[in-house]
Amino acid sequence: MKDLYASLNEYEQTAVDYQTFCSRIIHNKIVALKGSSSSVLIGQGLGLRSNSSIGLSSTAAFPDELAKIVAISKHPNSPHIMMDLSTVRISTPLYIEIQNRLGCPVGTIPYYICFDPQRGINDNELLETIEEQAKNGISFMTLHLTANRDLAEKSLARNIPIISRGGSLLLRDMRINKRRENILISNLDRIISILKEHNVAVSIGTTFRPSTQYDAMDAAHMAELNMQIELSEYLKQQGLQVIMEGIGHISFHMIPEYCSILRGRNYIPFMPLGPIVSDHTHGQDHITSAVGAAYLASIGGADIINAVTREEHTGGVPSIHSILEAIDAANAVIQIVNESRFPNHFCKRNIHHHNCMGTPNVVGCTRCNTECPFIWNEENQF
Repeated sequence: MKDLYASLNEYEQTAVDYQTFCSRIIHNKIVALKGSSSSVLIGQGLGLRSNSSIGLSSTAAFPDELAKIVAISKHPNSPHIMMDLSTVRISTPLYIEIQNRLGCPVGTIPYYICFDPQRGINDNELLETIEEQAKNGISFMTLHLTANRDLAEKSLARNIPIISRGGSLLLRDMRINKRRENILISNLDRIISILKEHNVAVSIGTTFRPSTQYDAMDAAHMAELNMQIELSEYLKQQGLQVIMEGIGHISFHMIPEYCSILRGRNYIPFMPLGPIVSDHTHGQDHITSAVGAAYLASIGGADIINAVTREEHTGGVPSIHSILEAIDAANAVIQIVNESRFPNHFCKRNIHHHNCMGTPNVVGCTRCNTECPFIWNEENQF
């Protein structure tokens, strides 16, 4: 525990003393996600962390996705955690490449590579995949435990019932194999046993996150949120570390109400998907998401900021440029909110620049030339 505490930034240690830190770890208000190089601490009272996702939709795309991993590994502010959202099996999974090149915690959605459009998901294959990934050092797995008939029926009143790929695959499997409950729930005891054995955390996925502002905080959305909170308590009692996903599309003015419900019971480290605060900014979702995430995080409703790309609603596969752009947007949110959370550390008077670029000994760039206001700052006299 002392080694984990020592890994915090100085300003985080100032905000959270060791005794409080230990208590929050014990009660899952702070989680430690293991990486191949080091652990990442996420939760109450700490600074924000970032997540970036990549994934294969075909084996032919491997060189492109590997190039993204390489580019991310060279980024000066690479994400704290990553997810491999591949939907096809390959001999050396992308999460192995991430572990080797970045060393950060990596998450997966294991049934992405188990689903067959005709056969659905095989129970044994699912459990074998979960165990294989756990043995290979996966840090956390997103599980859409809330995918069920009751919530699916509630979602039919929406503009768009479901936009969660993972959740929809589980619902399709229920229909194909005539299951009464989703395959994760029927195998939950065995899944818990595997994850506990290998120290893998659970991220409770959101099947019924709203895909439009109109659907935000409707019956399906709120029922799922309450179910997620209840499931998190159960999984914690089973000895697992738990984080939670949520949000989707929501109007800007509704974020405080959502946050009050989210944080109204027990604190669960939270990774919002977005929130996307407009339905009309296609191609600019890295901006829209950053705006929503900054607001939610500023009022205590987020612990991990997702790097959402501009391709979120365009149907395209994100390019390297878009991935890095999204990481930069997420890092901007983190910087802004952390400055607000830890003002004594970030907001200091002893900052002095010779120009608006922050570079030394240069006054008057090509924009202002001799009209540069920093000329007055340098002369500082009448």
